[in-house]
Amino acid sequence: MKNKPIFKTGAFAVGSLTFLSGPFATAGSTVVVTTPEPSESVCEELLMGDMWGLRRPTETGIDFRLEATNFYHGMISGDPGRLSENDEDPTFSGKVDFYMDIDGQKAGLWSGLFINVHGEYRYGDNTNQGGVLSPVNAAILAPAEEGEAFAFTNVTITQAFSESFLVTLGKFNTVDLVDKLYYGGDGMARFMNASLTVMPIGGRTFPISTLGAVGTILRDGEPFVNFGVMDSISPTTASGFGGLSADEMTLFSDITFRTDWDGRPGVHKFAGSFSTIDATSLDQSDIIRPPGEIGADPNVANDSWQINYMWEQSLTRNPSAPGQGWGTFLFLAVSDADPNPIGYSAAVGLVANGLGSIRPCDSFGVGLFYNGISSELKDSLDLGGRGLSVGDEFGGEIYYDFAVTDGFRVTADFQVIDPIQEDNDTAIFAGIRTRFIF
Repeated sequence: MKNKPIFKTGAFAVGSLTFLSGPFATAGSTVVVTTPEPSESVCEELLMGDMWGLRRPTETGIDFRLEATNFYHGMISGDPGRLSENDEDPTFSGKVDFYMDIDGQKAGLWSGLFINVHGEYRYGDNTNQGGVLSPVNAAILAPAEEGEAFAFTNVTITQAFSESFLVTLGKFNTVDLVDKLYYGGDGMARFMNASLTVMPIGGRTFPISTLGAVGTILRDGEPFVNFGVMDSISPTTASGFGGLSADEMTLFSDITFRTDWDGRPGVHKFAGSFSTIDATSLDQSDIIRPPGEIGADPNVANDSWQINYMWEQSLTRNPSAPGQGWGTFLFLAVSDADPNPIGYSAAVGLVANGLGSIRPCDSFGVGLFYNGISSELKDSLDLGGRGLSVGDEFGGEIYYDFAVTDGFRVTADFQVIDPIQEDNDTAIFAGIRTRFIF
């Protein structure tokens, strides 16, 4: 089972924080701020164990792991379409991910300090999109969409100033931040389609990897309110703090309410963002000129916003492993629709983390999504009936993740999508995903 980073921001989730001293703790006392990670209580054996004594987080405060994921996945039925870059599917691709989490207190630094690092290397071909907008394999979008690339997509430092307030600075992997119990993830453990993993409506102003700062207020050890700022256009492979300016900032906040339904936890999260980005407008209909004439400069859209609501609910109760069992999620979002190409979005799904005592480490999921495409984008691409006819996009995905061992998993994935290119046939994608967790 994938170990969670110690701290996640933006709605996101907090792991376990333990600090022994400071202005909020009495001398010799231990203050523990903890969010249970019940799904980690089983299926957590890695292929290389404790790395001959090198991996002992409870003693050294340093935890790390390596994951190698391969995909043989692509379109098996449908039209490539003008939005596609190739017509050779399925394709082979893969990723190697390195994660390191440091507890500053245990590592001999200072209390309340936590460091999280995520490095990614990707290789191989991208999947033919078949005229669809939502990427069908979200995992291989970073650190580059094609070819070979490596980058540290997450290097963050968290400081706990009290048992109820934290601040995180650095370079954030925003895909990691959306990893919830049932919804979201990085495309390597549950769903693969971006509409069921990484909230694509937020992709216009939240790069996959970007600089930022986040403050978090905790309630009963759980994230209650997050507020922060991130760079709107940071390249995933960029390093350092250069280029950050006031005209490319995204401000965001969220609030989370937790419920308990006869021992079955639930979450209601409301979030929103506003970006100062100046981007090429999706509405270019007024500058279209006959062939041979010079057109005006492209229209510019100032600022961008989006608001969303996410609900998760456990459906089964397992006191010994609350994170195991069946659960459901619902995601709803609306945006400015210009420059955001998605005006509104919805996703719903049913997920099983473990299938009873016989297959406790397997997982299964089925999900549906709908992306309402911006009317400005539709009009601009249509070119008065002479261009590309574009409509809304909807589809579904089903997967089964088979745990050969805790550290070796094989997933069968199947997707059916009605693409935004209205003259395209329904696209069907299928493939196999393998993951080794060292």
